[in-house]
Amino acid sequence: MKGRFTVLGTSSAIPTKERNHPAVYLQYGPTALLFDCGEGTQRQIQKAELSFFKIDHIFITHLHGDHTLGLPGLLQTLDFHEKEKVSLFGPPGLKKLVELSTRECFFVSTGGLEVEVKEFEPSDEPFEVLRTESFTVRAVGLDHTVPCLGYSFEEPPKFKFDKELVKRLGLRAHHFKELEKKGETAVGGRVYRKEELGTLRRGFKWCYLTDTYYTENLFKLTEGADFVVLECTYLDEEETAKEVKHLTLKTFAEKVYPVFREQGVKTVVLTHFSRRYKDLKPFEEAIKRYGLEGVVLAKDLLTFEF
Repeated sequence: MKGRFTVLGTSSAIPTKERNHPAVYLQYGPTALLFDCGEGTQRQIQKAELSFFKIDHIFITHLHGDHTLGLPGLLQTLDFHEKEKVSLFGPPGLKKLVELSTRECFFVSTGGLEVEVKEFEPSDEPFEVLRTESFTVRAVGLDHTVPCLGYSFEEPPKFKFDKELVKRLGLRAHHFKELEKKGETAVGGRVYRKEELGTLRRGFKWCYLTDTYYTENLFKLTEGADFVVLECTYLDEEETAKEVKHLTLKTFAEKVYPVFREQGVKTVVLTHFSRRYKDLKPFEEAIKRYGLEGVVLAKDLLTFEF
């Protein structure tokens, strides 16, 4: 297992007894990335037995309260835990929100927590938000009532040697050094290029797309994704969804899902349900009726390993 992600909240604008405000905790090796931070996120992190201290990067999709009102309290907790730095990424206005809710309103930093905020204008073309040696986070603009970003987390592709071929040729350490340095090595009187000795395999890919109405931008980050966490606020209330810029399961099934299948998306995790649904049985029935494979309805604290 390289990592896991936990859906901390699955409600939309207003939480319910069963569903908290939106947030997803993605743990990858020793670090954790938090996507959105609705009210109650800290308690959900504790319920899931996850670590505050591992959170190094926080990605905010948009500035609506159900996606941001847990942020001041979480920053205060990180400060109390004497964390040195956390980086925040999101649309314009995020920096002002952080300044108002930390330095001027809710708490004054006592432990020296450095909060780095980077703002990005939503764009129809995907762009890089963060790059490390281990992963890259990209973003694209979505279609919501305020500026909104969808995100992807991507491992770089990795070269995998063919074990049987390597054994048969008798490759040794100096051969691998030559392959890394020159891209080729001589064995038994023949020169082998690195690409002849294995394959370049795509790394793990995870996407988080909320809040949004239907847009072609939904498909600009999702090619070959292992998981896509996607909003599905309504069942089939198309007029309401269009007015407030959200997706319905009907639109997902008829317009989004077919494209995801063509792109090779493995698993879709639907979330961000309106509080009007006391339970999600209508969604379950619709998924069966449409014959949607690889589609999961998220529940609070549902965890996936990868």
